[in-house]
Amino acid sequence: MTKTIVRTAPQSGPTRRSWRSRCDADGVLFGLVLLWTFLACCFPLCDTDFWWHLRTGELIVERGELPAVDWFTFMDVDKPWIDLHWGFQLLITGLYHLGGGRLVVVVKATLLTATVAIAWTATGRTLPTWLKTLFWIPAIVAISGRGYERPEVLTQFFLASWLWIIPRLTERPRLIWLLPIIQVLWINCHSLFILGLVVGVCYVVDRIVREFAKGRWGLEVAPQEPDARLLMYAGIAVGLAAFCNPYFEQGALFPLVLYRKFSVEQDFYSVQIGEFAQPIGFFLKHGARAFVNFYFVAELTIWVLAAVSFIWLACYRRWNVLRVLLFAGFSNLAWEATRNTNIFAIVATTTLCANAQDILKLRQQVASRPRPRLQIAIGTSLVVLILSVVTGLWNVLGEQNKPFGFDERYGTFPHAACLFAGQRGFPDHAFVAHNGFASTYSYHNGPGGRVFMDGRLEVCSRHTFELFNQIRYRMLRGDRSWEQLVPLDPEGRLPVVILDCKISKPQISGMLLTPGWRLVYADPVAAVFLEERLAEKLSLPIASPELLFIPIPL
Repeated sequence: MTKTIVRTAPQSGPTRRSWRSRCDADGVLFGLVLLWTFLACCFPLCDTDFWWHLRTGELIVERGELPAVDWFTFMDVDKPWIDLHWGFQLLITGLYHLGGGRLVVVVKATLLTATVAIAWTATGRTLPTWLKTLFWIPAIVAISGRGYERPEVLTQFFLASWLWIIPRLTERPRLIWLLPIIQVLWINCHSLFILGLVVGVCYVVDRIVREFAKGRWGLEVAPQEPDARLLMYAGIAVGLAAFCNPYFEQGALFPLVLYRKFSVEQDFYSVQIGEFAQPIGFFLKHGARAFVNFYFVAELTIWVLAAVSFIWLACYRRWNVLRVLLFAGFSNLAWEATRNTNIFAIVATTTLCANAQDILKLRQQVASRPRPRLQIAIGTSLVVLILSVVTGLWNVLGEQNKPFGFDERYGTFPHAACLFAGQRGFPDHAFVAHNGFASTYSYHNGPGGRVFMDGRLEVCSRHTFELFNQIRYRMLRGDRSWEQLVPLDPEGRLPVVILDCKISKPQISGMLLTPGWRLVYADPVAAVFLEERLAEKLSLPIASPELLFIPIPL
């Protein structure tokens, strides 16, 4: 009797093909996410702080030294200047002289895209890509909303690196030695290096609590790696890294000085500076109209999703100390000042993805199960978002201040007015009524030409800021008593006055009616006023004020 052998086709073929198709679909979604991030962060240079950062970098190269006291103002000339941004300043100086504003914008967008890529892979490794994409969409909106050419671009990159390393220490404990290196780079680029220490402290507290709990109270058992000795040595190295800056202990403790300005002195600075305002204040001011703002809605969405994920885990009697501490701490930063929205978005979304992964495991759902329709729908949505950016629709629907493009936004900075005011024979002092645009004057004329104050809160005192506001108020009334509040330059002259057409038109109207002052330069961006007697001495005619009211084309 013969046996009939029935050969069946191997089952691995279709499974392998489905796995490959799923990986291909996931890769496409991830690629679209990164492409959208890059394009959304490609908008013309418009941040007012850029110019003093750039000029500082140039002066560091020229002089071969870092600032110790202020280089740019005449009111706070003797104030110490702890310039922890010097690494960022050298970076943009090299980029700007190599490829101008266009290269700066491209590198900024690349860094922010890399930040999203690192944070994306930090947690939620088994989450479906379509679900992870949904979580990261509001985060990318928040990140692009603050995607300016500022040192915080590097802070986001370094913070994402911390969040990527921490979850991997159990399997690869030696990665912990990257953290002191990151901190040394971070403290020499931005004062928010303190955030790395915050993440580190949260991690140590989590380990201590889990060691004590021993698997009770809904906590996971503490991992064996890295061991206590390695944690201690690495913690000491991270702490010492804070002193690896040119200002030593002054640099290490400097974040406390800045924190006071948007916490203890919040009542003053939140009114004076938009980025120091609290999100709740934005809502109270605009009411239901606040929900039309993309960036406000994105921040609120991130917070609600993350909060719900914690509540969901609590229903299973599970929680994670590290994530709770990170979410609570960075939520506090976000609600204290809108300038922290992007940083909060990165931390909250990584914790959200980690929580979502745990929820799927507890529900015994297969996280890798493909959802072709969802993948196609979300991929299509990302394509629409990309097209909205490059066509300008995203800018129209948003705050209309981030059109897609490169280089410098036309008509934003008073370059011509500042160059005019820096001519030979003009005063060495300048009062620029927009403290952000004062950096443009410093870029073209500093450090020989100095301004009353600029946007560097690490130098400007509250007293100077209050005098600045008094002067602006008296100018719009045509009250010449403001002259008594301003020191004369070395030759005994009052400062040249530069008034922008963006927020200082009331002051322009007041100065046009002020006797003893002459409008000597005008364009659609700014006006320059000079004392009448000095204008006569320099043979400067009266400029036409009509030029100040010509709208700047978008």
